[in-house]
Amino acid sequence: MQFNSFIFFLFFIVATIVYYFVSSNKRNLALLISNYLFYSYFDYRFSFLLLSLTSLTYFIGKSIRKSESYESKKKIITLGITVNILILGVFKYLNFFSESFVWLLNQFGLYLDPLTIKIIQPLGISFYIFQSLTWLFDNYYEKLDEDYNLIEFLTFSSFFPTVIAGPIERAHRLMPQIKSNRIFNKENLKAGIYLIVYGLFRKIFIGDTIGRMINHIFAEPEYFTSFEIFSAILLYAIQIYNDFAGYSNIAKGVAKVLGFDIMLNFRQPYLANSVTDFWRRWHISFSSWLRDYIFYPLQLKFRYYGRWGNLIAIILTFLICGLWHGASLNFVLWGFLHGIYLSAAFLFGNNSSPLSNKDVSNTNLKLLSVIKTFILVTVAWILFRVENFDTLKTLLFQLSIFSTGEFVERFLKITLSYYLISFILDYIEMRFQTENILLKLKPAVALGISIVVTILIFSYLLTSDKAPFIYARF
Repeated sequence: MQFNSFIFFLFFIVATIVYYFVSSNKRNLALLISNYLFYSYFDYRFSFLLLSLTSLTYFIGKSIRKSESYESKKKIITLGITVNILILGVFKYLNFFSESFVWLLNQFGLYLDPLTIKIIQPLGISFYIFQSLTWLFDNYYEKLDEDYNLIEFLTFSSFFPTVIAGPIERAHRLMPQIKSNRIFNKENLKAGIYLIVYGLFRKIFIGDTIGRMINHIFAEPEYFTSFEIFSAILLYAIQIYNDFAGYSNIAKGVAKVLGFDIMLNFRQPYLANSVTDFWRRWHISFSSWLRDYIFYPLQLKFRYYGRWGNLIAIILTFLICGLWHGASLNFVLWGFLHGIYLSAAFLFGNNSSPLSNKDVSNTNLKLLSVIKTFILVTVAWILFRVENFDTLKTLLFQLSIFSTGEFVERFLKITLSYYLISFILDYIEMRFQTENILLKLKPAVALGISIVVTILIFSYLLTSDKAPFIYARF
């Protein structure tokens, strides 16, 4: 039940009507049932894993809250983290590590052909485990002012607008909203619908359209010129941004209709003037999660090593970042490359460098730094996009042979057009300081645009295959 499907819209309309129809004291239960109906649509068997793991996490968090000694809290939270990470490891990484081990042995002439255990990865497991872990952390650090019951926590951990691909909410931020008395609000309905329409526009008319053009280039790069491959790389940077930003806007809009305010996940990341700044703007819920729960503890652990301790913390954090995105070596290398970028920023950064921890004040230097930063990020996206190293080698080889082909003008126009559209949208968001740009227009204009875009969206859904969201597979 993807956000860009008719079945989702039908589900969402019915779920919203039921949600506001029941009495306020039963609203969380109605939402919880909707959460599990939504998740079960993908594969009902994984709902049992979601329910059992999050229930266990709830009681572990309660034990942390009740514990009076620091040592006891530390042991309990260690248990909770270990259980969640072990489950994540089994379902997401067992195949990867078993296959990698066999490959490594083969390199030394030891040919092992074991019965490989193939485990299907539950949808959204990385997101709901990381979100549930914030319940443990917030109880450990005493950030929760109130006590919460099991229904409230299960609603939080399975919240259907965010369970598949985020944003990764914090317990201390979302659970007070779950506990509150939410009532129907026309302004929330309007704001939510506008966000959904805007998100679908970014996903369908930018992300999906680009995807249909470049997927075959990445699948068989040997048949394309270096210019065409170069254009595909540039277009992929725009595709993944609009695809995921679109998802996050839809999630925020759906939550808004239900009376929730979930966190902003993007803040014009391609206008960042350094790689450090990029990570403050890209997938904010995840990057801030890594900062607070991975980097800071590692930095503290390695503090006695001085500058080297910081470098170790940076590299380890981004190796985890890469591995979180997927059980594949290309994701690990993508994370490692960003770790190298940020390590260089820590060691050698200056005001005019994209590898800098400082903001740039001079306008010309800032523009230059934005361009340099975008180049570094886009180079890293190559590792993120390729599916295997044979494809990567072919792609790099084709790039090294300068060739243009007969479609130079067409690819140039397409690339510039999508970059211009994305830049205009980002500029408007930055100018209005909100991702819900339709709310900033005159009501009649906003309504007219949303109606036209909605008609186009439904026409597209009726006539075209619906492409899944890129981050839904993580």
